[in-house]
Amino acid sequence: MPGARMKPTNNPHLAGQPQVFGCAAQDASLAVILVHGRGQSPAWMHDAVVRRFGRDDLVWHAPAAADQTWYPERFIAPLEANEPRLTHALDALEALSGSLREQGFPYEAQVLIGFSQGACLCSEFVWRSKRRYRALVAFTGGLIGPPGMPRDTQQGALEGMPVLLSTWDADPFVPADSVRESAQRFREAGAQVTLKIEAGVEHGIRDAEIGYARTLVFGRPA
Repeated sequence: MPGARMKPTNNPHLAGQPQVFGCAAQDASLAVILVHGRGQSPAWMHDAVVRRFGRDDLVWHAPAAADQTWYPERFIAPLEANEPRLTHALDALEALSGSLREQGFPYEAQVLIGFSQGACLCSEFVWRSKRRYRALVAFTGGLIGPPGMPRDTQQGALEGMPVLLSTWDADPFVPADSVRESAQRFREAGAQVTLKIEAGVEHGIRDAEIGYARTLVFGRPA
């Protein structure tokens, strides 16, 4: 199945087509935008998420970052330190989401799942879009910007949207307090937030987190 079509652009993250996994679009109950972390790839996300998710009714679209990095600095750096790549990355997700709509998946039938840098990008994208997607799953990530950065309240903008923020309490790259702060922001915007911060120091996706995500998206373990 071909990847989502995107218009030519000077955006380096749109140089290639997303990889597509899972069932055919006409057989899919939901479309998933699957976003890898720094130094990773769509193939890594396939092994870490798609293969373990255990669903045959999803179509997964996995974009690839230029040079395997969506933006150069840490997600808690000042926003300007990550420009223009951050804007390019957000625009890439916007293009993909729009393409999925053209394929027959409204926003309410799209799920965003990311890990690490990809989780941060998905979180920031949903926040800025002010759209109620089917769900947001952020494995070890949160909103982009320095801790305590002022933001629009967006009260009620994401009313009822399921959001999972899941991480380890001693992750070496993502401070747990930043994930907590992001959870609070999403709650203030009306989202139904599930926050999971559990003991551990490794940087990866636990089996339990896959279970949390399936429950969030489908209402019960798959």
